[in-house]
Amino acid sequence: MIDVANVSAGSFGPPERFRPASLESWREIELWAGLELPRDYKQFVDGYGDAVVFRHLFIAHPEGVDPLLKVMQEERQTFLADVEGVSDAPPGESSGLGRFLPWAYHDFNGDVCLLVPPSGDSFDWAVAVSFRQCPEVQIFPGGVTEFLQALTQGEFPRGWPRVGFNWASAEGSPLI
Repeated sequence: MIDVANVSAGSFGPPERFRPASLESWREIELWAGLELPRDYKQFVDGYGDAVVFRHLFIAHPEGVDPLLKVMQEERQTFLADVEGVSDAPPGESSGLGRFLPWAYHDFNGDVCLLVPPSGDSFDWAVAVSFRQCPEVQIFPGGVTEFLQALTQGEFPRGWPRVGFNWASAEGSPLI
C-alpha cells in the first residue's frame, strides 16, 4: 500500500486543508455505507477534498460545499440506474456492483470514481471508474492513493484529458 503522506508530499505538495472532517461526519457516511472506509482515502479527503484535482476530478469532503454523503448518495443512484439487476439496497447489504461507493466524479465527461470494497480473503480496496459515455465499469487495482499516484504519472482512464496535477478549491467551499 502506498502511504498517502508520501503521495501527497511527492506529487500534491502539503495538504491544502488544515481542518479534517469531524469523526461524526465520517461516522455518518460509514453508517450509511455499512462499511468502514479506507484510511488512505479518508486522509486524502481530509487534506485535499472539496476541490477539483487534475482540472476535472471533483473530490467531495464530508463538510464541503457539496457534502460527501450527499454526493455519494446522488452519484450512487445515477450509477445504479445505469446498471441492470442491481438493487437499491444499502451498499453494505448489497453484492457485486451494488457495494461500490462513489468517491469522486469527473466533470469533463461525467465519469464516476468508485471505491470497490474488499471481497473474499482480500483486505485491499480497489478503485473503479464508471464511464458515462459508453456504459462500462473498469476496475483499477490498488486503492485511492495508488489510483491518484498513477494519475500524477500520466496514466489516465480512457477519455480523460491528460493534464498535470492541479488543485483548486471548490467554488464556495466552507473549508477555506
